[in-house]
Amino acid sequence: MGRIIPESKEIYKIIFDDFFKAPIYIGDEDKFKELINSMKEEKNFEEAKRLAKQWVNLKKDKFKINYHGKFINLGQKTAIMGILNITPDSFSDGGIYYKNIDKAIERISQMLDEGADIIDIGGESTRPGAEPVSTFEELERVIPIIKEARKQLGNDFFISIDTYKAKVAEEALKAGADIVNDISAMSFDKDMAKVVADFDCPVILNHIKGTPKNMQKNPYYDDVIEEIINFLEQQIDYGIKKGIREDRFIIDPGIGFGKNVEHNVEIIKRLLELKILGLPILIGISRKSFIGLILKNLLGKSEYPPKERINGTLAATAIAVLNGAHIVRVHDVKETAEFLTILDTIRGYRLV
Repeated sequence: MGRIIPESKEIYKIIFDDFFKAPIYIGDEDKFKELINSMKEEKNFEEAKRLAKQWVNLKKDKFKINYHGKFINLGQKTAIMGILNITPDSFSDGGIYYKNIDKAIERISQMLDEGADIIDIGGESTRPGAEPVSTFEELERVIPIIKEARKQLGNDFFISIDTYKAKVAEEALKAGADIVNDISAMSFDKDMAKVVADFDCPVILNHIKGTPKNMQKNPYYDDVIEEIINFLEQQIDYGIKKGIREDRFIIDPGIGFGKNVEHNVEIIKRLLELKILGLPILIGISRKSFIGLILKNLLGKSEYPPKERINGTLAATAIAVLNGAHIVRVHDVKETAEFLTILDTIRGYRLV
């Protein structure tokens, strides 16, 4: 079977699983159609159909997230997901909003004013080495915040629940959440797909290798993008079989989830390749350790703690957006919104 790899916006490469078939380079749409037709003539209908679908997916650029009468048009401008960690131990802002509802609601309101389209609420740290928390504890952390946010701030904005536990997702959706953001792409909890299907809500499928506790212990890939695509395809097929509509999926390559610095850089450089899945792409780069490590190693400073990684985050965000990211998950909403306003204007998504 073959896979289309965009080398640029004009040049495409097809890699076949069969070792003896050399890669085929295609310069434009006409040549691609020529190839498809020749495969049909050779009675290779299934492969031709697969490649034709990949081609159509690569050309998709506009999507819509909708739930409970709300919607976000993706492709017109880059959407912003603001992070709210209700945890004592998250790598960047752990403890700030933990057991402090008033402060959490104030922060949600601030992020919305600054330009967030989605508020991502999480009650369990998934930083490298993090210990899991019980379902009860996670519910105690997030449900009061979601309920109070809806009570005080209304229903006109999207809330995503950052969890891999089906019970937490279910209760959060009942309390007013709109989207499930699952770091395991529904692979940790066998009941998650049923919850998503029953609520018919959008779900973010994140690639992870291992678990938060062990994912950074010498992660290895033959080809990081190929493995991510294969995993996400598998989880999408699984979700569809469980009753989830295909247009409910959002994909996330999982920066930092079982990847080293080189893997993270490779993902951002080759993000365009994920477009063959034909789904909106979310990316979470914000303040992550690989940004600090690159800055530390190349600029010679002793350390770059999370709050000093904003400039590096925005640089990586620019490449990710130019390579196809539709949604960016961030801590620093104001800075990101200003940055993306200029980037999207130059790209032609806004009028000056």
